[in-house]
Amino acid sequence: MTGGGIRMNTMKKTNTERMKITYLQEDAFLEQMAHTAEPYLKKYRRCGRFTSFDGTQIFYCMYVQEHAKGSIVISHGFSEFEEKYHEVIYYFLQAGYSVFVPEHRGHGRSQRVLSNMGKVYVKSFAHYVRDLRYFVNQIVRPFQNEMILFAHSMGGAIGALYLERYPNDFKKAVLSAPMIQMKVSGLPYPAAMAVARICTRCGFGKAYAAGQHGFSKKPNFERSSSLSMARYLYAHQMRLRKERCRTSGATYAWVCAAGAAAVYVQAAQNIEKIQIPVLVCAAGRDHMVDTDEICRFAGKLKNARLVWFLDAKHEIFHAKERERLQFFDEILAFLHRTERR
Repeated sequence: MTGGGIRMNTMKKTNTERMKITYLQEDAFLEQMAHTAEPYLKKYRRCGRFTSFDGTQIFYCMYVQEHAKGSIVISHGFSEFEEKYHEVIYYFLQAGYSVFVPEHRGHGRSQRVLSNMGKVYVKSFAHYVRDLRYFVNQIVRPFQNEMILFAHSMGGAIGALYLERYPNDFKKAVLSAPMIQMKVSGLPYPAAMAVARICTRCGFGKAYAAGQHGFSKKPNFERSSSLSMARYLYAHQMRLRKERCRTSGATYAWVCAAGAAAVYVQAAQNIEKIQIPVLVCAAGRDHMVDTDEICRFAGKLKNARLVWFLDAKHEIFHAKERERLQFFDEILAFLHRTERR
């Protein structure tokens, strides 16, 4: 252990060289983020906007370092934003990669259709995918590094769609609790999707779906997807400070779009297009996505490794220390094993 509660993890890189990653611990996380990680990130962080295929303005941040091993593109999850990935970015930078994070349309500081900051709305997940392709081609590809995808939850669905439609762009991918199919409560999945389609056709596509609601300023850690109180509070404080980071509940149109994306992603003829190495991570206590469908999807991939984190909730990168460190160790080991020789 080093001073301040920071854990050092040493991973084998070559026979003569070792890579050290400074991991942040629970009991001093907020202090370490403020005094260690954030100043480090600030040295590399550059933000901007690009115009996507239909004129939508997409906000992004990039962290570029010289002689990077590759360019990691992060596709974030439902109702998330760039700052939520600061810890993840911190580790990727230490490992020698540049990192690029677009905020999906309707999220964060990207342009949105609805004025209500709490609602998540999209007509089709194909729009997310096309935004990401524009971002890759306009912002990431000019750096001429090997491109790697890191995608979580909703971003995992977007990432899987991207890999199926543009199989030659990324050289490897990590899918963290990917939303191959969402998990619903109260109704069987087919019935819930039928209700969403009916409501959308009846003109309620922009309304909150049943059980969904706006952002609450009161923290509710127990019902969150996190098992790290410090990390949950870090993200919640960002939402309190930044109104545009308060996306919270799905609309009926978004639910329909997610259902259609699930059908496409799970089609065998689409899955077989993914030939690159893929690390798929699943959480044993996930209440947001259907882990059975993650297993079926991973089992059909030609070159995939499925790793379970049995005591983690949906946000594996916010699990308790043992599984959180295992998660990052698995990812860094995967990236090392598949490094371009």
